[in-house]
Amino acid sequence: MKPPRLLAAALAAALLAACAGPVVKLGDVTRLDDIDTHRGEVLQASASGFQLLLFIPIAINARQARAMEDLRAQAGDRLLGNVKVTESWRYGLVGTVHTTTLEATAYPRRHAAAHP
Repeated sequence: MKPPRLLAAALAAALLAACAGPVVKLGDVTRLDDIDTHRGEVLQASASGFQLLLFIPIAINARQARAMEDLRAQAGDRLLGNVKVTESWRYGLVGTVHTTTLEATAYPRRHAAAHP
């Protein structure tokens, strides 16, 4: 491979790698028997990033992870379920602001009845 092609390939790989964000697991509830469905509380969290000149990402890729981290902090030891994801954007002076909003229901764990 010639040096210009190698440089072009490395640049393309670096640019494509910038487009990947972390994988986020949404929600904790796997069985309804584990939660008290009558005492859920709706929580909401948002995270934003900026796309400078429609090309340079600034805090764009981890928006969902940051919003989920905020939801988990709000929920404490409760389990999250019924997760709803909303994406929005608005123009800025030299780019666009992208916002991810997560809304979820935090359910308390159902405690097992004590057996004699």
